[in-house]
Amino acid sequence: MNALKLLQTTNAYKIFEGDKKNGTLSHAYLIACDDESMLDEYLSIFARSLTCESFVPCCNCRTCTLVSAKTHTDVIWYPKSTKKIVVSDIDELVEKSYYKPLELGVKVFCLSNVSSMTVQAQNKLLKTLEEPPENTFILMGATSVYPILSTVLSRVKRLDITPYPDSGIESFLVENGYEKERLNKVLTLSGGRVGEVIKRYNENDSEVAIELATNVLVNLKSSKQVAEFSAKIKKEVLKDFVSALAKLTQVSISASVKGESETAFSSAVSSILRSTSVGALIFISDKIRQAEKALYFNGNHQAVVDGLLLGILEGKFKWSK
Repeated sequence: MNALKLLQTTNAYKIFEGDKKNGTLSHAYLIACDDESMLDEYLSIFARSLTCESFVPCCNCRTCTLVSAKTHTDVIWYPKSTKKIVVSDIDELVEKSYYKPLELGVKVFCLSNVSSMTVQAQNKLLKTLEEPPENTFILMGATSVYPILSTVLSRVKRLDITPYPDSGIESFLVENGYEKERLNKVLTLSGGRVGEVIKRYNENDSEVAIELATNVLVNLKSSKQVAEFSAKIKKEVLKDFVSALAKLTQVSISASVKGESETAFSSAVSSILRSTSVGALIFISDKIRQAEKALYFNGNHQAVVDGLLLGILEGKFKWSK
């Protein structure tokens, strides 16, 4: 899946493109992105940007095809034999950095999963980062910058790829053959991460969370039911459940004003609006925000669940239909 069009919308790529246009490319870039499943694709795009004859990588020429397949002789990927970059990888990188490119005018080293790179390997890389051979570029991908030594960070230019808006991910994936209606159900639970959207799209977790959230909003009517519903909301699904609640209350409130709902949620919204007033939904939205805040600060799972369910009940009683 070629994510070039999506990546071009980011400030990270725009900064890199500006460096290229102005002739001020750094010898080393750190691509920081918490979407682990997409990180290698982003590294590959930056590598193609450095090697393709077109200013914007064409993604069709021999060079782009080989770089994408990780088989180009002048674009070398690490780690080689383990899941994390170790000293032997850096020893090889240092040695090969002094070889002249075989086909291109540059040599590019792509270091994936730098977050798990050993301290010894990071220290070994320092001299090359400080005094790189001519026409050599090092692209480093990391899901977190915290494990990376400050001495390494000071020698690279950092580019952060932040979460995308849902609309951007939707457009990108629809162009790649994904069903829009099904995407709408998983987008809101995926935190702006393309890889997470794809994972949820191919699994059933989001459907379960949305069904459970709908059931709570429609059928929770007494304090006696709190324990029953609470038992269904396991710790591992709590964040998805809260995100699903937030989405459903949002689209239900919007539907009450517009008279229609997003197709993906129309059935759920109809049931919710028949059982829950708009005033209650607005009240519940505030309780959901409190739950989201508690989750952000690692609040106790059971306390968050019970507090949220009781808040939903309170809203229903205060604004009973």
